[in-house]
Formats: sequence, structure tokens, C-alpha cells
Amino acid sequence: MTKFKKKLKIALLVIVLLFGALAVAMSMTNPSNSDHLSVISDYLNNYDWSQVELTEEQQAQYTAFMSSGANANIMDKEVKPAFQVNDYGLWSVGTLKGKDVTLGMFNKVVLLDGEDIPKLLIDRAENNDK
Repeated sequence: MTKFKKKLKIALLVIVLLFGALAVAMSMTNPSNSDHLSVISDYLNNYDWSQVELTEEQQAQYTAFMSSGANANIMDKEVKPAFQVNDYGLWSVGTLKGKDVTLGMFNKVVLLDGEDIPKLLIDRAENNDK
């Protein structure tokens, strides 16, 4: 019985040490705010904005917005003011207008639901116009 307890203690110690090393690695490789914004920027640069269903008024606003050269500034004008990264130490979550849109861990950031980003930006632009 004592050999079993000794092996169990060693196994538990090894597991605790492995989880500790994993936690340290995760905290050291937690992506920054700019990493999250870079992923969103890449997504928006490649997004086909014609997929978004817009009313006639929204379409006119969108056309005026894009023709004024704002496509290059959409990150500065619309995304950055509404974007926030919540850092949980081991991972981070990017939120846009209260909706989780990115998840970051191990120096990688992934989009959780990219289709929501254009809709959230359009809603934000409409609310700013009022």
C-alpha cells in the first residue's frame, strides 16, 4: 500500500509540474492587443463587403464612406474605438461592441465569428451618425 501511495504522489507531482509549465508557457505567449487587431484588419481587408445586406440608406452611407478613402482608415475610425481585449493571463479575448470576436493563446489569434464583425461595424457607424 505504501508503494502505491508513493507512486501516486510522484504522479500527482509530475502532473502539477506539467500544468505549471503549461501555465507559464501560456502566460508568456499570450497575444497582445495589436495581434488581435492585426487579425481583424487582415479579415476586413479580404472581406467581400457586397455580402452584407444593407438598406438603401445604409448602402448610400457605405458608398460615401468607401469613396472618401475611408477603407484604409476603417480600423482607426470604426474598429479601434469599439475594440477591447480582455487579458485573462493565460489567454485573451477580443470584443467588439461587447461581442467576443477573437481568441488568443500561444501567440496565435483566431476569429471566433468573423461574419459578425462587418455587421457590428455597420451598427456602430449607424449609432455614431445619430
